[in-house]
Amino acid sequence: MRLAALLCLLTAALEAQGPPAAVTPADLPLKEQTEIRIACQHMSGFSRYSDLYHYRLWLPRGFLTAKEARWKCLFIASPSGNAKMGEMEAWLRRKATYVVVMLDESRNGPWDPSVGNFLAAAEDVERRVRLLPGGKVATGFSGGARASSVFAALGDGFGGVILQGAGIGRLDNGMPGLKGTQLAAVVVTMGKGDPNRAELPMLKQITDGRVEVMEFAGGHQWAPRAVIEKALDYVDARLPK
Repeated sequence: MRLAALLCLLTAALEAQGPPAAVTPADLPLKEQTEIRIACQHMSGFSRYSDLYHYRLWLPRGFLTAKEARWKCLFIASPSGNAKMGEMEAWLRRKATYVVVMLDESRNGPWDPSVGNFLAAAEDVERRVRLLPGGKVATGFSGGARASSVFAALGDGFGGVILQGAGIGRLDNGMPGLKGTQLAAVVVTMGKGDPNRAELPMLKQITDGRVEVMEFAGGHQWAPRAVIEKALDYVDARLPK
């Protein structure tokens, strides 16, 4: 009797949850200049990253009519998850040469959800969008910056990173962000009052000094618009055309 009652309770709980979430169909109609939330899975077979992840895809004006064009891609990570374009949005709209991937599950905490979110999103966007080889850029603030340094090391086709308010991250196995990369541009934006300024020497060491430091009056924060647009211009000028 107790077992039957328990099974009934479990069945009711599952039914209340509804059907299991599914990945977003590959033929989902795309829209320009509108955030489209995508559900995706990492398909490489590493069970530690096997899960359903989400990102929001933003496409520039002209995307739908430029049938043969290849696009640069900006990945954004936030320390609190649910990344946004923020102060970068005006530049991205004006430039109109980037698709944007805003990661939802990537946030401060254990590395696996952040890495899984990036890998799943990177695989999925390649299936939906014609990306420019060497035209990927990663950025984020604080823990999102450290995550971005790791993404550039794990992914392929990256040409630059913009680390906002932090230096490199380090995976649980000790692998540092940016390890093994040959990026065309590495930028760090840092408030003059940011306690993470102490991470700059390590960043300069791992990049052999090939890092552009852009400072501003402020503390531990996302870069102000003038600074992040300068950083985006710097990286963009060094990517393939």
